[in-house]
Amino acid sequence: MRIKIAIVGLVRGYPQNKKLYESLIIRNNSIYKNIVNLRDNIIDVIIFHEGNISSDDQDYIKSHSYENIKFKNVSQYFINNNDLELAGENKFNLGYRQMCRFNMYHIWEEVKEYDYILRVDEDVEITKFDPYVFEYMESKNIKYMTGRFTEDTHELTNSTLPPFLKENTNLNVEKIYNHRNPYTNLYATKVDFWRQDDVWSLLTTISLSKDQLLNRWGDHTVQGIILNHKEEEIRLFP
Repeated sequence: MRIKIAIVGLVRGYPQNKKLYESLIIRNNSIYKNIVNLRDNIIDVIIFHEGNISSDDQDYIKSHSYENIKFKNVSQYFINNNDLELAGENKFNLGYRQMCRFNMYHIWEEVKEYDYILRVDEDVEITKFDPYVFEYMESKNIKYMTGRFTEDTHELTNSTLPPFLKENTNLNVEKIYNHRNPYTNLYATKVDFWRQDDVWSLLTTISLSKDQLLNRWGDHTVQGIILNHKEEEIRLFP
């Protein structure tokens, strides 16, 4: 049985300036050239957006890049809430924080029909990649691969997330909060890992808390602590 794969990314819409889609178009074409076109079975390429990529913009993007792209409106996860008093830097607005929430939690509902996904953000260009990395992961029972590791340097996250975990979960925080986090702009993972009951329960507790929005907890750190807790090795792409 062939595994079902999707290449995904949550991208921004530019209703007033189509030229700003240039990075996305470069990303799309690099995916087609170095992954999709080199495989003998279909991979779905899905662009998630907040309802701000019009049908006209979608046609423009398709006409300048790999055309077999699916656009999915996920605006239901991005709700204005003026009652929240956001902590930390103003540059991390509510939309940014909800983007982090989507990528750590809601995404798993949106891709539940797939066995594996590869997340490729709009500012990533693929220049060399093993197009059959998903089959390799399946054969070796690898749950997660990324391009590199990254520490969390966000002071507000580091001062608020560990106390939250100690109070609201049974995680061994000192052991798993080790800053060995995956770089989530480019990673591949097995979807059902994130949907198993204990992981989903933890993700729900962390991601849907008001604290996640208030303190701008990022998806890379949340994924890192979950993988560490489950003792799943974070592998690096060759």
